[in-house]
Order: sequence, then structure tokens, then C-alpha cells
Amino acid sequence: MAFVLAPSGRQLSEEKAAAILAGAMHEFLAQGYAATSMDRVARAAGVSKATVYSHYADKESLFQALTCHMIERRFALLFGGDQAEPLPADPRQAMHTLARRMLEVHRTQPEFLAFLRLLIGESDRFPALAQGFMTQIHQNSFLAITELVSGCEGRRRADPTLLAMVFLGSLIHVVMCQDMLHGKEVMPLDREAFATGLVELLCPDPAVVPDPGAGSRP
Repeated sequence: MAFVLAPSGRQLSEEKAAAILAGAMHEFLAQGYAATSMDRVARAAGVSKATVYSHYADKESLFQALTCHMIERRFALLFGGDQAEPLPADPRQAMHTLARRMLEVHRTQPEFLAFLRLLIGESDRFPALAQGFMTQIHQNSFLAITELVSGCEGRRRADPTLLAMVFLGSLIHVVMCQDMLHGKEVMPLDREAFATGLVELLCPDPAVVPDPGAGSRP
């Protein structure tokens, strides 16, 4: 007779926390932030209301935890993790891979787009939620992109932070127009060509095309 070890208290707690986040995601997307209650989340998660409150003090804390969870998953898909290969060591190649992965969000992480729609829709009434999201984006993604840009040989002679903003902003623009605003037929786009062109624009390969806008870095 085989014996199966019962899950530890910590494992059960982690499983319940994951169930709560999944339930919260379902309810926030279905009802919006204002109409979602901790009771609804508890029912969707299949746990008691007391269990929800034992993990999260209030609805805002729960939403911020969900935001952090979504961004961590997004970061892992972009920069490498359980479900994605690490970025190439070469900064230019890494930027190209990163751009392609960002432009594939509609296929790889559609729930992230749905979450963005929710966040944008609620940002006027609940600005703290949007600010929390932007803080996480800055800490997780923007600083990493700035570091990549800084390491690119032949990059444009400009502040790496500015170049990182142009890089990230251009990709967000495509995702917003093509995927969130349903503009694929209005503004057809070759995403692979866009990713390649964006990297060449910001960080030209000096071995291929000498660029007067690039030079030695301090």
C-alpha cells in the first residue's frame, strides 16, 4: 500500500493564496474593481472569507498583490523564466528577442491584456491602483531594459533612459493599437520587421552600417 504525504501547512497556504488570486482575477475582470467584493472573491476561489482576509487585509491589498503577480509572470515570459528561455547574452540580440516577446503578448498572455483594460478603465476612479502598477513596471521591467540599452555597442548618442523609454513606448503603442483597440486591419503591421527596425533605429549595428549618431561612450 502506497502512502502519500499530506501537504504541509505552508504548501496549503500557497495553494490557497494562488486560488485567491485566480478568483480575484476572475471577479475583477467580470465585475470591475468597484463592484468586486471580498465575498465574491472567496466564492470564486472556493475558500472562506476569513481565509481571504488572512492573506490580504483589504480589496486594495488584494488587487496590488494580483498586480505584482501578473507583472512577475510577465517579466518571466519576457526576460526568461520557467516558461521562456533566457535572453541572449548580447544586448542587441536580447533587445530584439525582448521586442518580439512583447509583441506576442496577445498570444502568450491574453489575460495580461484583459488586466490592462481593467486597470486603464479604473485608473481615473482609483489612481492608486494604476500608480502601483507603474511602480512595479518600473522596478521590474524598465530598469532592466535601460541596462540592456546601456550595454549596446553603437547605440544612439543619447541618455540610455530616454532610449529605453522610446523602446518600451513604441512596443506599448503597437500592443495598444493592434491588440487592445482592435486595429490589426486598420493598421496592418509585420511585427517581426517592426521589432528588427526598432532595435536598428535605437542601437544600430556599427559592424554593418556605421552610424554618425553613435560613437564612443563616456
